[in-house]
Amino acid sequence: MMLCVNRHLPFVSALGLTAIAVAGAAARQPAMPWLDGRQAAIVLSYDDALRSHLDVALPQLDAAGLKGTFFLSGTLPQDDVERWRKAAAAGHELGNHSVFHPCAKGTFEMPEQYTNERYSVKTMLTEIRVMNTLLHAIDGRAEHTFATPCGQTVVGGEDYIAALRSSGLVKYVRAAGPPTADGRDPFNVPSTFFPDTVTGAELIAFVEATTRRGGLGVMSFHGVGGDYLTVSPDAHRQLVEYLRAHQDTIWVATFRQAMDYTQKAR
Repeated sequence: MMLCVNRHLPFVSALGLTAIAVAGAAARQPAMPWLDGRQAAIVLSYDDALRSHLDVALPQLDAAGLKGTFFLSGTLPQDDVERWRKAAAAGHELGNHSVFHPCAKGTFEMPEQYTNERYSVKTMLTEIRVMNTLLHAIDGRAEHTFATPCGQTVVGGEDYIAALRSSGLVKYVRAAGPPTADGRDPFNVPSTFFPDTVTGAELIAFVEATTRRGGLGVMSFHGVGGDYLTVSPDAHRQLVEYLRAHQDTIWVATFRQAMDYTQKAR
């Protein structure tokens, strides 16, 4: 199994990251009417099919009646499959995060054959196709969204997004980092990751800033109270409780729900 440690995504302090992400997104994404007249939409997404998602994040979401999007890699333990199947049946979205989670050499400790430098566009798309099959076996759904491993899209010296776009394998792609161009590319949807020092107040500040601009905020996490790049369970709980208390003004949607809505509206 791939050892998933020390991922070097572009983390900065939560407040600094919030200011950068919100300022950049606000310049590119004009406010739009959200479901049932709500002021903003928030997506809670989680990467790598971690045990802490099942043990901490999912129970907190379920207690609040909220749904999240979990981007699964194919190295998930077989013992967890039934738990993920139940999560999908309860309305949570299972997304594609590739089979072996390839990233650029040096990003974190991984076997040489799973580095982007050893992949090609063809092998990357094949891996995404295989992961779709595994996800279908778990949740029974024919279409899935995708999150780029480590937020990287270049394999073997070539960007695979254009080929993925034309392949029909996935419907939308969650990226990492602020939006580019007008921020509306469904195959480059910006998301914000948070450092393990983030507090509940800082997570809530991100939501409040998103609400003020009337936009979409995709919040992304790795570990929640365990595993790696860990957000504390208390910070996550405070965020979830805030979102539950403000459901009249904030739409908490899965990634696919939010993207289906925005694409239809546009």
